[in-house]
Amino acid sequence: MTKQSRIFKLSQLVMLVMIVVLMSVSCKMIDPDENNTGIDNDNEKENNIDKQIDEIDDNNKNEEIKDDSENTDTKDEEEAKKPVEIDYQAVKPNELGHIMVIMYHGIIDLPPYHVTEEQLLEQLQYMYDHKYRPISVRDYIDNNINIEAGYTPIVFTFDDGLSSTFSLIEENGELVPKPGTAIEIIERFSKTHPGFDSKAGLYINGQKIFEGAGTVEERIKWLVDHGYDVGNHTASHDKTQMLSKLDSRQIMKNIGIVDQIIKEAVPDYTVDSLAYTFGNRPVKALRNLVLDGEYNNIKYNYSVAFKEGASAPYYPPLHTKFDPLNVARARGSKGEIQDMGWFFDYYEQHPEKKYISDGNPDRVSILEKDEDSVNKDKLGEKELYLYKLNQ
Repeated sequence: MTKQSRIFKLSQLVMLVMIVVLMSVSCKMIDPDENNTGIDNDNEKENNIDKQIDEIDDNNKNEEIKDDSENTDTKDEEEAKKPVEIDYQAVKPNELGHIMVIMYHGIIDLPPYHVTEEQLLEQLQYMYDHKYRPISVRDYIDNNINIEAGYTPIVFTFDDGLSSTFSLIEENGELVPKPGTAIEIIERFSKTHPGFDSKAGLYINGQKIFEGAGTVEERIKWLVDHGYDVGNHTASHDKTQMLSKLDSRQIMKNIGIVDQIIKEAVPDYTVDSLAYTFGNRPVKALRNLVLDGEYNNIKYNYSVAFKEGASAPYYPPLHTKFDPLNVARARGSKGEIQDMGWFFDYYEQHPEKKYISDGNPDRVSILEKDEDSVNKDKLGEKELYLYKLNQ
């Protein structure tokens, strides 16, 4: 082999070694982070998946908590709606007892039909302290009595549509009850005596209806919008127009005129109670015209008609002796026999005679011995609960 050949081969060998060395170095010079990037990406993906799973778990837990919370709220609402069971031997409910209907007129010093502001406030305080609570005429008729266990419902009625009973004044661009009127007094008392609702029935004639600010329609609408009942006291308050002196056509006209005044003021309102003027009823043969009649091709239907006080006893609408055409009332006065004050004293001596609530509006609780006195046709969906007092 020539010298040149050996040199050429040697140079090839050197080049080969250099290539190998370069390849080796090149492999070592590859960025280690690049290799780790693949691993880190996988880890990151796994971490992201784990994170998402954790988030799903957290969301599920939150949903479970929310569901539990909603279920708890629902249970709490259901529990709140459930009436509290009472000790019947201690409360002694009597939901077939007397419900006194009080007959008032104006706020002036003219007893026994009228009272002063001071007298009315004194009476309201007595009722509040002795567990009487006002209910509406509507709830009275429907036997929809929702007051606390151990308490007694009472109904306020005001005849004649007098301005001292209710009148509006304009205050800051708004129509509000005039201070010192019966309704303003009841509203004021109610605000400072929890559970003593501002409820009453107001019975109007065909003229001079709550004279004051606003139209007749606005006055009637204010009362209805604020939870009061507006009823019929017949068109005339003249003794020559007493219902007992009228024929069938005149009776329906006397009732129909006022019925239409109320319906025009509040078209969606149900007018179905009447207070006789002077407590005077039609002759027996025409008495059914008080409850059902027609005037100007417009029919009227009434559920109850109230007498003048003093009259008694005060059977509730659920009692078999309740007479819808002859519902008793007591004058809002004290001293005279069968007036309100007289009956308050009577019920103090005979608490078993008055209505005492069981606190459950869906149940009618009475003594077992009184079952035959219940008009079961009027029970509707209410439960009749009978119990005995321990000896």
